Amino acid sequence: MPRYQARPIHESELDELVDLLYLVHQHPQGHERYRSYIDGDPTWCAQQTPVIVVDGRLVSTLRIWDRHVHLGATPVRMGGIGGVTTHPDFRGRGLASQLMEHAGDFMRSDGYELGVLFTMIPARFYRRLGWCSIPLTGFRATLRRHHPDAAGPAVIPFVESRDLEETVALYERRNAGRSGTLLRPRPYWDYAPSRARCVIPTVVARDETGLLGYLNWSIESDGARVSEVAWTSAPVLQALVQHLLAECDARNVTETSGEIPHNHPFVDALIATAEADLQPTGDGSMMTLPLDMTSLIDRIAPEATDTIRRLPTDLLCRLLFGESSGRDVMPLLSTRGIELGAQEACQLKELFPRRELIFWSPDHF
Repeated sequence: MPRYQARPIHESELDELVDLLYLVHQHPQGHERYRSYIDGDPTWCAQQTPVIVVDGRLVSTLRIWDRHVHLGATPVRMGGIGGVTTHPDFRGRGLASQLMEHAGDFMRSDGYELGVLFTMIPARFYRRLGWCSIPLTGFRATLRRHHPDAAGPAVIPFVESRDLEETVALYERRNAGRSGTLLRPRPYWDYAPSRARCVIPTVVARDETGLLGYLNWSIESDGARVSEVAWTSAPVLQALVQHLLAECDARNVTETSGEIPHNHPFVDALIATAEADLQPTGDGSMMTLPLDMTSLIDRIAPEATDTIRRLPTDLLCRLLFGESSGRDVMPLLSTRGIELGAQEACQLKELFPRRELIFWSPDHF
């Protein structure tokens, strides 16, 4: 197949870009959804939106979102790949692969440390390009009983003028050093893409001292979907759980789910309070591309020996995020024919503990 040149989009092509995105993705909000991702996000720039033009037509594109993510407890600069789009008439020509290669080269040259994407197609497409899967865990629960308890702070609808600044501060406190979470600078909360992805909580818990917690949830076709939660104490957590269950009762909803680990405190409290049946779930859509593995290891685990640094890239990515611990990957190394000495095996277990890995739903790109 011929190779096509990928280049930054021209300002004169933005309307054509919006038309292409709507043609392929058909969001119910129409063209305005895709236009807002440009006009409503000050971090957007042409260099982060490469395109391929064939015979004068813009036929393929993607977007690099310039963000920072906690890798373990360490913030690193991340390029989030989203909006990978090819016109139906031009599929099967390798255009998306060429755009992904271009994006990787751009991120390396511009100082990004890690690429992240969430795939809606089989992961093997991206694995061929060097990307690695990072499994995420979630939960689904069938609610059985609810015994209302009025104790605890009031849980009320979020009001931006009253709650936003305290919500921002609570997010920072609760997520500092939590692997997988994005750093959200204050302007991030006002970006059009952030609002479109529902970064604003649904309800907050408050008392006379101020904001104590928040819960972001919605009713979907398969039940109640929990997107994000934060709290300051056990009574606040319980009040948020009670609120969700009361709302589910009022709507005759018996299923809840979320991209939150099944052993997360919120899920644990939900299961206990509702006498729910828990089903741990998984999600293999998150993929990463280490743009400079040496630099990442130097930042996360500088004591790692050369042998550990040469472990398979996919396992190193899982170790750096804490999705798997050093102890977890030992059997995997053995089945791949990789044997570590006793000292290096011990170091691997010490350097890489398992961490609670969460990538909150409103931050997906």
